[in-house]
Order: sequence, then C-alpha cells, then structure tokens
Amino acid sequence: MRCEVCGDEIRGQPHRKVIEGGRLTVCGRCAGFGSGEWSPNMPPRRTRGDPSPPRRPRSEVEATEGLELIEDYGATIRKARQKMRLNVEDFSRMIKEKESVVKKLEQENLNPDRKLIRKLENALNVILLEASTPTAVPVSRKASSGRTLGDILKQSQTEEEDDEG
Repeated sequence: MRCEVCGDEIRGQPHRKVIEGGRLTVCGRCAGFGSGEWSPNMPPRRTRGDPSPPRRPRSEVEATEGLELIEDYGATIRKARQKMRLNVEDFSRMIKEKESVVKKLEQENLNPDRKLIRKLENALNVILLEASTPTAVPVSRKASSGRTLGDILKQSQTEEEDDEG
C-alpha cells in the first residue's frame, strides 16, 4: 500500500488521517500533516425489516455521475428565455434567482448545481444534462516520479515559515 501524500510504500500499520479536509491513508511520516483520524469500518445504517435500504448519493458528483451539462447550455437557456418573451429581470424573478446568476449562466461563466439545473429545465422546458461518454484513464502500476501531495504540503509549509521569518 502506498502513502496518499508522499507516494512511498507504507511499512507497518497505515494511518488514516484527515488532511486539508480529505480522508487519506498515509505513512507515519506524513501522519503529522493530519488534524484528525477517520475509520474505514463505519457500519452501514439499516432500518428494521429492510435488509437493504435504498442508498442515497453522498455527493453532488456522485448524484450526477454519468451526466454532464450540454455543450452550449448558455445559448440554450437564452433562446428558451427569449422564446418565452422574458427579459433577464423577469426571468430571474420567475425562478427566484439573482439577475447576475442568469446573466452568468447565459454567458457560460457559471456551472449550475443540480438544483439550479432542474429549476431551469422545468421553467424553460429544456434539457440541460446529457449522458457523458466515459473516457478510459490509464492506470499506472508504479509510483509517480512527479510531484506528490506531500511535496506540495512541504512547499506550502516552507513558504509559510519564510513569510513568518
């Protein structure tokens, strides 16, 4: 097993630490970067009489896995709004969002969350999510010779010390 910070082989018992908000399995040297511990053996929650309750997505990414915004979502939103003969101000009031949000969406300067996507789809009667095509990611069997998360942490700590001194 390899340390998720420095990339070295973990000898002995791995440490499970929370580092910068992420749950990582690290070696003894990198365990000092952590602020807390976590356990991978959390028992699943079950209700009585239900051997396998339906699992809810844990995150926005997991909930929309396999879906992505259509390529020209801004133009689609603008055309549908104009087809309904609504200006930005009236449309933003209708969907209870700020005008700046609608403008940023139409200019594609804002990636909407799932809740906003559904709100837009219902208000404009359009489809903004499509099935994404999976891409093959090559898996490396050997340790990376490039920069690791540990290198970045060490560099940021060095910079902080330089700033203080």
